[in-house]
Amino acid sequence: MNIIETNLKFGALSTRKSTKRAILHHAEASKCTAEDIHRWHKQNGWSGAGYHFLVRKDGTIYRLRPENAVGSHAKGSNSDSIGICFEGSYMTETMPQAQINAGRELLGYLKGKYGFSKVQAHRDVCSTNCPGTNFPFTEIAGATATASAPTTTPAPTPTPAPSGPSYRAGTVYTLLADHLRVRTGPGTGYATKSRKQLTVNARGHAYSNGTLKKGTRVTCKDVRKVGSDIWIKIPSGWIAAYYGGKNYVG
Repeated sequence: MNIIETNLKFGALSTRKSTKRAILHHAEASKCTAEDIHRWHKQNGWSGAGYHFLVRKDGTIYRLRPENAVGSHAKGSNSDSIGICFEGSYMTETMPQAQINAGRELLGYLKGKYGFSKVQAHRDVCSTNCPGTNFPFTEIAGATATASAPTTTPAPTPTPAPSGPSYRAGTVYTLLADHLRVRTGPGTGYATKSRKQLTVNARGHAYSNGTLKKGTRVTCKDVRKVGSDIWIKIPSGWIAAYYGGKNYVG
């Protein structure tokens, strides 16, 4: 197993006194990098990425928050746990086998290193659906403890991302995707709004869970680029207009 060292810069952190469990999450983003998560969590006012590890879909493992630091990933359960985030949105997606294998290998290493056997889903300790109904929790959490030590490599230099389409404030656009979430800020690290939190007009174009219907017309109030993604502000909040290389608003 290889862990890629990201050397992210953090604010003040405290040292974890014990490690009794691991808590598993999904990013709720089909595509994201370690730098994306770090930026999203800093936008929340945190010291930086709240998870200790990110397992990407291709099976690569990245170190986020220092392993001995108290995390910021499961409120009320951070003091004795390691947080592991899996790239993807597993309410709807299916996890690739390479990612499952990497997650099992990482958990086996952590179980052997710290001597714990307890593995929980984020939903076990907080009111959330994370890491999603399609997340293969039993397969990953059942990894056997191992004594093998990982190798480490520095993070590769990222290649420039495409700029994406252009959006302008004051323009009316149409949603190209169904069930588009409305968030409190520009990024998946921000909370999702419920239907009752939307404007009266938006409620007429939303499902019961607050997501917007395909074909809904929205007025752009502001534009924010987050990495290679583009978010626009509408009267009800922020929506992903261009995300993971795909247009959701046009």
